Amino acid sequence: MHILRELWTKEIEEPDVKSSYEYVLNLHERLDDTLKKAREELEKAQGRQKHYYDRTAKRRKFSVGENVLVLLPTDSNKLLMQWKGPL
Repeated sequence: MHILRELWTKEIEEPDVKSSYEYVLNLHERLDDTLKKAREELEKAQGRQKHYYDRTAKRRKFSVGENVLVLLPTDSNKLLMQWKGPL
């Protein structure tokens, strides 16, 4: 549209010229705003996930001397976990 206007009216618009310093300041502000919004959305998502998890989670109490299984990493493979017990 700018090209057509320039051809028809014979007027040339000067583009907004910003210095590199102004550009960097503007970019920094936009990045800060984006980071702030991303953190807010992350907190909201974490709250929702906690709420959904807590709906089905059950609090368990263990007494002294009770036999339990413990999930521990293995010695041979750091990504593998095994149940140990009863302890």
